[in-house]
Amino acid sequence: MTDWRGERDRALLALEREQNPALRAEAAELLFHLVSEDAARAPEFSAALARLLEDKQVAVRRTGVGMATGVLSSEELPGFLAARLSDPESLVRLEAAGRLADLGRADCRGVLAGFLEDPVFEVRFEAARGMASLQHPAGLDTLVQALDMDLLRFRALGALAELGDARALPAVQRLFHRLLLPAFDRTQAAGVLARLGDAEGAAWLLKRSEKRRWNWAQDRALAVELCGEVKAPGALERLRGIISNPKDKCRGAAARGLGRLGDAAALPWLLSLLDEPGVPEDFRLDAAEGLWLLAVPEGRDRVRAALPAFSAEARTELSELMQEVP
Repeated sequence: MTDWRGERDRALLALEREQNPALRAEAAELLFHLVSEDAARAPEFSAALARLLEDKQVAVRRTGVGMATGVLSSEELPGFLAARLSDPESLVRLEAAGRLADLGRADCRGVLAGFLEDPVFEVRFEAARGMASLQHPAGLDTLVQALDMDLLRFRALGALAELGDARALPAVQRLFHRLLLPAFDRTQAAGVLARLGDAEGAAWLLKRSEKRRWNWAQDRALAVELCGEVKAPGALERLRGIISNPKDKCRGAAARGLGRLGDAAALPWLLSLLDEPGVPEDFRLDAAEGLWLLAVPEGRDRVRAALPAFSAEARTELSELMQEVP
């Protein structure tokens, strides 16, 4: 058994004695990791959290903000993150805004609106992403601006897809047709187009999902899953062909896509992959995810029954999904 208390104390000692910024940041990350491993440890990390938040090193304080999500209660957390709005360091505000966005809580809308006024664009982007998850368009202009930024573009597209505001359509169309756009970004943009009612996006996804000798691109799996998610015309048969082909490397993506497509006709194909002898666990996990998302009682019963046969890591992932999608 891991002596996590010993590791915690050694990390705190390193923060007190170590002068090297990289090693001090590493000690802070270890504390964060120890809390993330087991939520039951949270009460014993209150003092460690306070220590990180008082540190002079920005990277350590930023890690402390992240660690707070595992230490503080759901009642305490929004107020704690809101207080970071006035922190003089943008990296600390960035972490707080991102964590707040990830909470997806309607009662945090006002705090997110405050972060939308931050002087640093990246902070405003995180707040806009959070607003989009709450179906609020306040950060729409920020998300559209982020389409021109390589490091933010993919997540901006995801947020725009979640928001579903048709006012973003012209900007996404321009991006989709941009020369030399990375493949993953173009496929993600096609998914947004399809969600916003542009048939060109769905057609692109269906074409990109084809298994051809020339189509070795890594974004094919993304296209396959998005075909189901956006309910592209012809997606059911395309995904059936992929999930039924033992030689197709995108069978898992097809399983997830079928779950998101929501057509009960996919039930036997997903069950077949779940029970297929010798199939890699990753594919079986994808089949279980697809079955759970499909929300057919028989499929969900089979997922519950199959849960003990998965590895500990896979069981954790499935359990989290079952909680998130009741």
